[in-house]
Amino acid sequence: MEISGISTLSTILKRPIELRSDALAQRREMAAELQENCQKLATSLKNTFHIAKQVNEVDSEASENKIMNLMDDLKHVDSTFLEEESPVLQHLAIDMRFKDFAKSCADFYQSVLNLKQLLNDNIPDSTALKALCKEEGLLKVTGAWQGELETMLGRVNKEYMKVMAIKFSW
Repeated sequence: MEISGISTLSTILKRPIELRSDALAQRREMAAELQENCQKLATSLKNTFHIAKQVNEVDSEASENKIMNLMDDLKHVDSTFLEEESPVLQHLAIDMRFKDFAKSCADFYQSVLNLKQLLNDNIPDSTALKALCKEEGLLKVTGAWQGELETMLGRVNKEYMKVMAIKFSW
């Protein structure tokens, strides 16, 4: 499976909404896209840290490059990740049946914003990154965040199953 960059995965949140007459079906489709998007984003982030850890054991420069690429990609993560800034999350949240799902997605995306802040606070430059990689400090810095990511993704998946169970009413 090809994983796009974080900035590419965030485009779904910026997409304008064209209302359709089949509102429930439309919201379910959006929910499916968001759930898949969260899965891809989590996979991409976990793989980056996993690869950086493996590479660090052999070649710290390659590990540093992987993290620098992630940090460059995170520069494109902006307030669109927030529920109040995303047309898609707002559209889902106005329907009470999808409100919890929209909130779980917003919390997941907030976790990604937290990662951006965490990395920016702890790695102001390449010298700091080199020091963290050599001491395995990067794994310590991101360890708790990776646990948070798993928790947030679990909530997204749980709420997704709930919205997929909603019956069509005629």
